[in-house]
Amino acid sequence: MVFNSFSFLFLFFPAFFVLWLRVPDQYKKYLILLGSLVFYAIGTWKTPVQPGVLAGVACVGILGCALFQRAFFRRKLLLAILIALAAAPLVYVKVTGLCMADAPPLPLGLSFYTFQTIALLVYAYQHEGTDVVSTANSILFFPKLLSGPIAEPEEMLTELSHPSDSRDMIDEGLQEFIIGLAYKVILADHLAGVLGPIMIRGVQGVSVQLAWLGALCYALQLYFDFCGYSRMAVGVAGMMGIRLPQNFRHPYCSGSIREFWKRWHITLGRWFRTYVYIPLGGSRNGTKKLVFSTFVVWLLTGIWHGGGWNFVFWGMMMFALLMGEFFLWGKWIEKHPAVGHIYVPFLVMLSWIFFFTSGPAEAGHYFLRLVGVTGTPFDPNDWQEVLAQVRVYLVLAVIWATPLPELCFRKIRGTLAGWILMGILFLVCLFFMSTAASEPFLYFSF
Repeated sequence: MVFNSFSFLFLFFPAFFVLWLRVPDQYKKYLILLGSLVFYAIGTWKTPVQPGVLAGVACVGILGCALFQRAFFRRKLLLAILIALAAAPLVYVKVTGLCMADAPPLPLGLSFYTFQTIALLVYAYQHEGTDVVSTANSILFFPKLLSGPIAEPEEMLTELSHPSDSRDMIDEGLQEFIIGLAYKVILADHLAGVLGPIMIRGVQGVSVQLAWLGALCYALQLYFDFCGYSRMAVGVAGMMGIRLPQNFRHPYCSGSIREFWKRWHITLGRWFRTYVYIPLGGSRNGTKKLVFSTFVVWLLTGIWHGGGWNFVFWGMMMFALLMGEFFLWGKWIEKHPAVGHIYVPFLVMLSWIFFFTSGPAEAGHYFLRLVGVTGTPFDPNDWQEVLAQVRVYLVLAVIWATPLPELCFRKIRGTLAGWILMGILFLVCLFFMSTAASEPFLYFSF
């Protein structure tokens, strides 16, 4: 089940929310657990292996938290074993993706609930565990189960144990959900149609202009797709009085690649910093440790995003750019911020080519097509027809990628005019949902 479906909007969540408002506080944690299990089961009932994998990883987390409440002499060894068990399904899928052409598909949400479980195991090791239901809920909480955000265990356990009953949080959560839904349904889903003609004709059979248009639209689609999901997740949790961390802060407005990764998928970056970068030595133990720790982080980040070699190349590209900023041109960029604000979205857009091409060879052909080195277009004017179809959504996406629209909306947020605007936006979303096939969330496959 996905947030941008009629079954979620008009069946599952309304029923769950009515129960949430009526159930006494001491029983709400059981309702969260039941609702999360139903939510995942509805979305995966055709492939029973997926609930089985989720149950296995969650059981490792629950078992670990229970064991750490006891006095064990080899706690570090136990932690290592538990982390290995929790990560085993994810490692298997990723390694087979690198080694096999017909690798098994990634179970829904595996990357996210695995990382959440590992974080919880480390927390339990340091704080001697938590109770079974709280542990299960911190892993399975349905708003963040499939694509995050990845919450820190301490903040997640605190929020789940003391949900707010503030009317303001309900209002803010509803508005956040509608904005996220609009990101997905109005912007991301319409921009998704640009890559279709390119892949059908073949990279070398399209014009240079269409190749650039495809790369630009995918960069914006990926942002509004994932940012939209994250905002919907924050909104759903907010309506329940539970705060989830924000995952995006207008990343395409960054002035450096380093800043970009402080604004894009914030909770994933925080996870890698806490559980990989710092334990490996980070920046406090000399330049060699810094380079090595950064290399490992971006190798793993690339593999986390996908099981093919394209994602390894993407991770290494990000590593090279970050090291370039650190050792070479970073200070110059700081002195010329206008250049930084141009080069960041440009290079990030190019890096996403590794995400939508099928392998290193096709990615290489796509890069060459951008500069017109290879290929002959079937129609030199093919880009004009495609641009005409997405022109409005492309302009809106560029504008909404900046803080300007939200700065304007803050002036009327919570007022009658603000609610009228939200109502119109929601109706527009419903119209598009009813008249066009919805695109799957991109990060479901990462």
